[in-house]
Amino acid sequence: MKKAAVIFTTYNNASSAEACLESCMRQKYAGLHIVIGDDGSTDDTVARLKGKLSACPYPVSLLELPHGERGIARVKAVEAAEQAGSEYILVIDSDMIMDDHLVQSVIEYFEAHPEVGALVIPEEAYTDADNFISRVKVFERNVINNGGEILGKRSIEAARFWRMEAYRSTGGFKAQQISFEEIQPTLRYVERGGIIRRATFASVYHDEKKVLLRELLRKKAYYFSVMDRTLRSESGGFRKALERWYLFRPVLYTRSNMKRYVRHPLLAAGMFFMYGCLSFVGAAALLRSYIGREGYQRKRNGKPDVE
Repeated sequence: MKKAAVIFTTYNNASSAEACLESCMRQKYAGLHIVIGDDGSTDDTVARLKGKLSACPYPVSLLELPHGERGIARVKAVEAAEQAGSEYILVIDSDMIMDDHLVQSVIEYFEAHPEVGALVIPEEAYTDADNFISRVKVFERNVINNGGEILGKRSIEAARFWRMEAYRSTGGFKAQQISFEEIQPTLRYVERGGIIRRATFASVYHDEKKVLLRELLRKKAYYFSVMDRTLRSESGGFRKALERWYLFRPVLYTRSNMKRYVRHPLLAAGMFFMYGCLSFVGAAALLRSYIGREGYQRKRNGKPDVE
């Protein structure tokens, strides 16, 4: 039986991480290995995860790392999966829950489709919160994941389930990339002619929790402020980001999603309003980052900031 690893990273999110680990433990695949990269949690996340391990039917590698960034934790976790001899890796977030047969069904798909190097696993978003922006966020996530099996050229979805050799061929995650890092291996693989599909037979459940617009904008402003690290480290990074900017995504305009907008006009209006706000925040953050970088280069070159 081929070995597969489920990988997730954590940081101060004990309850979500516990639920994620429990869904890993319920998988029906004998060759499974679970790898958890804790990014220096200061709460009881690690202790609560350790409390679950005695009941786990699969081997678990729990990496207790110093706090850095999610990309670093992911790189370390993938390295641990490689060292364990994993031939497949599934990279999820710690607030995701898997169907019990997800790993088994995906590996069966890979065996039947040797030409496919990786799969996007669609997210079924949900929330217990009833405020408007939370419901908009769930609506938006489910719209994005409603794209069929073929991955479009301007898709923003990251492949999560990889053949290990296909993942290695992309160069993998880059530790120095902080924002929008998880989609980069997908983009590199597709650009090289690799085949990635969207799994129409499996999904993960993603708890969006309670979303407030000001908190969402604050969080995204940070990611946009460090986005240039990712763009500068990727060939054609700015072009690829612009092609996938919010309102440029073809999946938004498919017939099935248009029908969703008609059925839920308020949520659709809220989604496009949210995209407008995020576009403004993103453009402002990228401009500040660019101006700051230009000023730094001027100082290094001995030139005044204003001529």
